[in-house]
Amino acid sequence: MEESLLSEREEVGRDRSSCYAAIWLCCHVRSRGRWDGCGRLTAFFCLFTVAFWIGVTRNLYCNPDALRDVEPPFNGQLLPANFTLVERKYLLIQFTKLVDVYDDTQKHVGYFYDINLFIIMRFGFSDANGRIWFEARYASFLSRFKPIIEYNVQRCDAGGVGRPSTLFELKEVWWIESYWRCFVNCSRLFNLAERAVSAQVRETLIPEASFGLDPKFQVSFDGWLAPTLRGQITGPVSSFGTGVRQVWSMHLQNATTGRLVAKAQQHFVIGSATQDMRVLSRWKVETLIPSQLPNWVIGFLAVLDDIEEDY
Repeated sequence: MEESLLSEREEVGRDRSSCYAAIWLCCHVRSRGRWDGCGRLTAFFCLFTVAFWIGVTRNLYCNPDALRDVEPPFNGQLLPANFTLVERKYLLIQFTKLVDVYDDTQKHVGYFYDINLFIIMRFGFSDANGRIWFEARYASFLSRFKPIIEYNVQRCDAGGVGRPSTLFELKEVWWIESYWRCFVNCSRLFNLAERAVSAQVRETLIPEASFGLDPKFQVSFDGWLAPTLRGQITGPVSSFGTGVRQVWSMHLQNATTGRLVAKAQQHFVIGSATQDMRVLSRWKVETLIPSQLPNWVIGFLAVLDDIEEDY
Protein backbone atom coordinates (compact mmCIF):
# COMPACT_ATOMS: atom_id res chain seq x y z
CA MET A 1 0.00 0.00 0.00
CA GLU A 2 2.73 2.48 0.96
CA GLU A 3 4.45 1.96 -2.38
CA SER A 4 1.34 2.96 -4.31
CA LEU A 5 0.54 5.87 -2.00
CA LEU A 6 4.02 7.37 -2.28
CA SER A 7 4.58 7.03 -6.02
CA GLU A 8 5.73 10.15 -7.88
CA ARG A 9 3.42 12.02 -10.22
CA GLU A 10 4.03 13.91 -13.41
CA GLU A 11 2.94 17.30 -12.08
CA VAL A 12 5.66 17.47 -9.44
CA GLY A 13 8.22 16.22 -11.93
CA ARG A 14 7.57 19.35 -13.95
CA ASP A 15 7.94 21.46 -10.78
CA ARG A 16 11.33 19.98 -9.99
CA SER A 17 12.63 20.19 -13.58
CA SER A 18 11.78 23.88 -13.76
CA CYS A 19 13.39 24.49 -10.39
CA TYR A 20 16.58 22.66 -11.41
CA ALA A 21 16.80 24.75 -14.58
CA ALA A 22 16.50 27.99 -12.61
CA ILE A 23 19.14 26.93 -10.08
CA TRP A 24 21.54 25.89 -12.87
CA LEU A 25 21.10 29.21 -14.65
CA CYS A 26 21.71 31.22 -11.49
CA CYS A 27 24.83 29.21 -10.63
CA HIS A 28 26.08 29.69 -14.20
CA VAL A 29 25.68 33.45 -13.89
CA ARG A 30 27.51 33.40 -10.58
CA SER A 31 30.47 31.44 -11.90
CA ARG A 32 31.16 33.94 -14.70
CA GLY A 33 31.74 36.96 -12.53
CA ARG A 34 31.62 38.56 -9.12
CA TRP A 35 28.48 37.85 -7.09
CA ASP A 36 27.43 41.50 -6.84
CA GLY A 37 24.08 43.26 -6.87
CA CYS A 38 23.53 42.41 -10.52
CA GLY A 39 24.09 38.71 -9.81
CA ARG A 40 21.65 38.74 -6.91
CA LEU A 41 19.08 40.51 -9.03
CA THR A 42 19.53 37.94 -11.79
CA ALA A 43 19.12 35.06 -9.32
CA PHE A 44 15.97 36.61 -7.89
CA PHE A 45 14.58 37.19 -11.37
CA CYS A 46 15.25 33.56 -12.34
CA LEU A 47 13.51 32.11 -9.31
CA PHE A 48 10.64 34.59 -9.46
CA THR A 49 10.07 33.91 -13.15
CA VAL A 50 9.96 30.15 -12.61
CA ALA A 51 7.62 30.47 -9.62
CA PHE A 52 5.33 32.86 -11.48
CA TRP A 53 5.31 30.64 -14.56
CA ILE A 54 4.34 27.60 -12.51
CA GLY A 55 1.61 29.51 -10.69
CA VAL A 56 0.04 30.90 -13.84
CA THR A 57 0.49 28.10 -16.38
CA ARG A 58 -0.09 24.92 -14.37
CA ASN A 59 -3.74 24.84 -15.46
CA LEU A 60 -4.83 24.63 -11.83
CA TYR A 61 -7.94 26.76 -12.08
CA CYS A 62 -11.67 26.36 -12.58
CA ASN A 63 -12.69 25.71 -16.18
CA PRO A 64 -16.48 25.20 -16.39
CA ASP A 65 -16.30 24.40 -20.11
CA ALA A 66 -14.10 21.38 -19.39
CA LEU A 67 -16.79 19.98 -17.06
CA ARG A 68 -19.87 20.70 -19.14
CA ASP A 69 -20.32 17.20 -20.58
CA VAL A 70 -18.56 15.29 -17.79
CA GLU A 71 -20.55 13.28 -15.26
CA PRO A 72 -19.45 14.34 -11.75
CA PRO A 73 -17.76 11.40 -9.99
CA PHE A 74 -19.31 9.48 -7.11
CA ASN A 75 -22.88 10.37 -8.10
CA GLY A 76 -22.18 14.08 -7.89
CA GLN A 77 -20.39 13.89 -4.53
CA LEU A 78 -16.93 14.18 -6.21
CA LEU A 79 -15.41 12.13 -3.37
CA PRO A 80 -16.40 8.86 -1.69
CA ALA A 81 -17.99 8.90 1.76
CA ASN A 82 -14.87 7.46 3.41
CA PHE A 83 -11.35 8.12 2.18
CA THR A 84 -7.71 8.67 3.13
CA LEU A 85 -5.70 11.87 2.66
CA VAL A 86 -2.01 11.28 1.87
CA GLU A 87 0.45 14.17 2.06
CA ARG A 88 2.85 14.18 -0.89
CA LYS A 89 6.35 15.66 -0.50
CA TYR A 90 9.56 15.35 -2.48
CA LEU A 91 13.27 15.47 -1.90
CA LEU A 92 14.08 19.01 -3.05
CA ILE A 93 12.15 22.21 -3.68
CA GLN A 94 8.41 21.80 -4.21
CA PHE A 95 6.35 24.82 -5.22
CA THR A 96 2.93 23.21 -4.87
CA LYS A 97 1.48 21.53 -1.79
CA LEU A 98 -0.19 18.27 -2.79
CA VAL A 99 -2.43 15.91 -0.82
CA ASP A 100 -3.65 12.75 -2.57
CA VAL A 101 -7.05 11.16 -1.98
CA TYR A 102 -7.55 7.37 -1.90
CA ASP A 103 -10.80 5.46 -1.46
CA ASP A 104 -11.32 2.37 0.72
CA THR A 105 -9.88 0.12 -2.00
CA GLN A 106 -6.67 2.22 -2.14
CA LYS A 107 -7.62 3.60 -5.55
CA HIS A 108 -6.33 7.08 -6.29
CA VAL A 109 -9.35 9.32 -6.95
CA GLY A 110 -7.68 12.74 -7.10
CA TYR A 111 -5.64 15.26 -5.18
CA PHE A 112 -5.87 18.59 -3.40
CA TYR A 113 -3.40 21.26 -4.45
CA ASP A 114 -2.32 24.61 -3.05
CA ILE A 115 0.06 27.14 -4.51
CA ASN A 116 0.70 30.51 -2.87
CA LEU A 117 2.84 33.06 -4.70
CA PHE A 118 2.78 36.38 -2.89
CA ILE A 119 -0.90 37.36 -3.26
CA ILE A 120 -1.77 34.62 -5.78
CA MET A 121 -3.57 31.58 -4.35
CA ARG A 122 -4.77 28.38 -6.00
CA PHE A 123 -6.41 25.92 -3.60
CA GLY A 124 -8.68 23.27 -5.06
CA PHE A 125 -9.31 19.65 -5.98
CA SER A 126 -8.53 17.75 -9.16
CA ASP A 127 -9.81 14.29 -10.02
CA ALA A 128 -7.43 11.57 -11.20
CA ASN A 129 -7.89 12.74 -14.81
CA GLY A 130 -6.70 16.28 -14.10
CA ARG A 131 -10.12 17.97 -14.08
CA ILE A 132 -10.51 20.71 -11.46
CA TRP A 133 -13.88 20.33 -9.69
CA PHE A 134 -13.86 22.94 -6.95
CA GLU A 135 -11.77 25.73 -5.49
CA ALA A 136 -11.45 27.69 -2.28
CA ARG A 137 -10.94 31.41 -2.75
CA TYR A 138 -10.35 34.29 -0.39
CA ALA A 139 -13.64 35.89 0.59
CA SER A 140 -12.15 39.30 -0.22
CA PHE A 141 -8.90 41.03 -1.07
CA LEU A 142 -8.62 42.05 2.57
CA SER A 143 -9.06 38.43 3.71
CA ARG A 144 -5.64 37.43 2.36
CA PHE A 145 -3.96 39.74 4.90
CA LYS A 146 -5.94 38.58 7.94
CA PRO A 147 -4.48 36.06 10.43
CA ILE A 148 -7.71 34.04 10.24
CA ILE A 149 -9.29 32.01 7.44
CA GLU A 150 -12.13 33.45 5.35
CA TYR A 151 -12.82 31.30 2.29
CA ASN A 152 -15.52 31.02 -0.33
CA VAL A 153 -15.74 27.38 -1.45
CA GLN A 154 -17.59 26.60 -4.66
CA ARG A 155 -17.76 23.97 -7.37
CA CYS A 156 -16.28 24.94 -10.72
CA ASP A 157 -19.45 23.87 -12.55
CA ALA A 158 -21.74 25.95 -10.31
CA GLY A 159 -24.49 27.63 -12.30
CA GLY A 160 -24.48 25.04 -15.07
CA VAL A 161 -27.65 23.25 -16.15
CA GLY A 162 -28.44 20.48 -13.69
CA ARG A 163 -25.46 21.33 -11.48
CA PRO A 164 -25.58 22.54 -7.84
CA SER A 165 -25.16 26.26 -7.22
CA THR A 166 -24.38 26.36 -3.50
CA LEU A 167 -21.67 28.63 -2.16
CA PHE A 168 -20.05 27.62 1.14
CA GLU A 169 -18.57 30.30 3.38
CA LEU A 170 -15.90 29.22 5.87
CA LYS A 171 -14.91 31.59 8.66
CA GLU A 172 -12.53 30.94 11.54
CA VAL A 173 -13.89 31.64 15.04
CA TRP A 174 -10.62 32.99 16.38
CA TRP A 175 -11.95 34.57 19.61
CA ILE A 176 -13.02 31.17 20.98
CA GLU A 177 -10.28 28.84 19.75
CA SER A 178 -6.97 28.37 21.59
CA TYR A 179 -4.89 27.71 18.45
CA TRP A 180 -3.00 31.02 18.54
CA ARG A 181 -2.05 30.82 22.25
CA CYS A 182 -1.56 27.13 23.01
CA PHE A 183 1.30 24.65 22.99
CA VAL A 184 0.12 21.26 24.27
CA ASN A 185 -3.65 20.90 23.80
CA CYS A 186 -4.96 23.14 21.03
CA SER A 187 -8.29 23.80 19.37
CA ARG A 188 -9.29 25.44 16.13
CA LEU A 189 -12.90 26.34 15.32
CA PHE A 190 -14.75 27.28 12.13
CA ASN A 191 -18.27 28.20 11.11
CA LEU A 192 -19.57 26.94 7.77
CA ALA A 193 -22.47 28.81 6.20
CA GLU A 194 -24.06 28.24 2.81
CA ARG A 195 -26.23 30.16 0.38
CA ALA A 196 -27.59 29.71 -3.12
CA VAL A 197 -25.93 31.56 -6.00
CA SER A 198 -26.54 31.58 -9.74
CA ALA A 199 -22.92 31.74 -10.95
CA GLN A 200 -19.29 31.76 -9.89
CA VAL A 201 -18.65 34.20 -7.03
CA ARG A 202 -15.64 36.46 -7.44
CA GLU A 203 -13.45 38.08 -4.83
CA THR A 204 -14.52 41.50 -3.52
CA LEU A 205 -12.49 44.22 -1.84
CA ILE A 206 -13.88 43.53 1.65
CA PRO A 207 -16.04 40.64 2.92
CA GLU A 208 -19.78 41.06 2.77
CA ALA A 209 -21.36 42.06 6.07
CA SER A 210 -23.29 38.78 6.16
CA PHE A 211 -20.28 36.57 5.38
CA GLY A 212 -20.29 33.41 7.49
CA LEU A 213 -23.33 34.43 9.50
CA ASP A 214 -26.05 31.92 10.41
CA PRO A 215 -23.76 28.88 10.02
CA LYS A 216 -25.35 25.51 9.33
CA PHE A 217 -22.30 23.52 10.44
CA GLN A 218 -19.55 23.92 13.01
CA VAL A 219 -16.09 22.43 12.56
CA SER A 220 -13.70 21.80 15.43
CA PHE A 221 -10.10 20.64 15.30
CA ASP A 222 -8.55 19.32 18.52
CA GLY A 223 -4.80 18.81 18.67
CA TRP A 224 -2.29 17.42 21.12
CA LEU A 225 1.47 16.93 21.01
CA ALA A 226 2.63 13.58 19.67
CA PRO A 227 6.20 12.25 19.32
CA THR A 228 7.58 11.91 15.79
CA LEU A 229 10.58 10.17 14.24
CA ARG A 230 12.30 10.97 10.97
CA GLY A 231 15.49 10.41 9.02
CA GLN A 232 17.30 12.63 6.52
CA ILE A 233 19.47 11.94 3.49
CA THR A 234 20.19 15.55 2.47
CA GLY A 235 22.17 16.30 5.64
CA PRO A 236 22.70 15.35 9.27
CA VAL A 237 19.56 14.75 11.29
CA SER A 238 19.16 16.71 14.53
CA SER A 239 18.00 15.35 17.91
CA PHE A 240 18.50 11.78 16.65
CA GLY A 241 15.50 12.30 14.37
CA THR A 242 13.05 12.71 17.24
CA GLY A 243 10.57 15.54 17.59
CA VAL A 244 7.03 16.51 18.48
CA ARG A 245 4.15 17.78 16.39
CA GLN A 246 0.49 18.55 16.88
CA VAL A 247 -1.69 15.64 15.78
CA TRP A 248 -5.27 16.69 15.02
CA SER A 249 -8.76 15.25 14.97
CA MET A 250 -11.70 16.88 13.19
CA HIS A 251 -15.36 16.85 14.19
CA LEU A 252 -18.04 18.30 11.94
CA GLN A 253 -21.46 18.78 13.49
CA ASN A 254 -24.82 20.23 12.56
CA ALA A 255 -25.05 23.68 14.15
CA THR A 256 -28.77 23.26 14.92
CA THR A 257 -29.06 19.68 16.17
CA GLY A 258 -25.49 19.18 17.37
CA ARG A 259 -25.35 15.79 15.62
CA LEU A 260 -21.96 14.63 14.41
CA VAL A 261 -21.97 14.57 10.60
CA ALA A 262 -18.37 13.55 9.88
CA LYS A 263 -15.06 13.00 11.63
CA ALA A 264 -11.41 12.62 10.70
CA GLN A 265 -8.24 11.55 12.49
CA GLN A 266 -4.65 12.41 11.63
CA HIS A 267 -1.56 10.25 12.12
CA PHE A 268 2.05 10.40 10.93
CA VAL A 269 4.37 8.14 8.94
CA ILE A 270 8.00 8.37 7.83
CA GLY A 271 8.42 9.15 4.15
CA SER A 272 10.63 7.27 1.74
CA ALA A 273 14.14 8.30 0.62
CA THR A 274 12.64 10.31 -2.28
CA GLN A 275 10.80 12.34 0.37
CA ASP A 276 13.95 12.85 2.49
CA MET A 277 12.40 10.57 5.14
CA ARG A 278 10.26 13.44 6.42
CA VAL A 279 7.33 13.19 8.81
CA LEU A 280 4.25 12.94 6.58
CA SER A 281 0.60 13.41 7.44
CA ARG A 282 -2.22 10.92 6.86
CA TRP A 283 -5.93 11.50 7.53
CA LYS A 284 -8.72 8.92 7.77
CA VAL A 285 -12.01 10.64 6.93
CA GLU A 286 -15.41 9.11 7.71
CA THR A 287 -18.90 10.41 6.88
CA LEU A 288 -21.41 9.47 9.59
CA ILE A 289 -24.61 11.06 8.25
CA PRO A 290 -24.74 10.99 4.43
CA SER A 291 -26.47 13.72 2.40
CA GLN A 292 -26.27 16.42 5.09
CA LEU A 293 -23.14 17.90 3.52
CA PRO A 294 -21.46 16.98 0.21
CA ASN A 295 -18.49 14.65 0.56
CA TRP A 296 -16.25 17.10 -1.30
CA VAL A 297 -16.88 19.80 1.32
CA ILE A 298 -16.00 17.34 4.09
CA GLY A 299 -12.77 16.52 2.25
CA PHE A 300 -11.94 20.20 1.89
CA LEU A 301 -12.37 20.74 5.63
CA ALA A 302 -10.24 17.72 6.55
CA VAL A 303 -7.34 18.81 4.33
CA LEU A 304 -7.14 22.33 5.80
CA ASP A 305 -4.34 21.57 8.28
CA ASP A 306 -2.08 19.93 5.69
CA ILE A 307 -2.63 22.85 3.30
CA GLU A 308 -2.49 25.77 5.73
CA GLU A 309 0.47 24.70 7.88
CA ASP A 310 4.15 24.45 6.92
CA TYR A 311 6.13 21.64 8.53
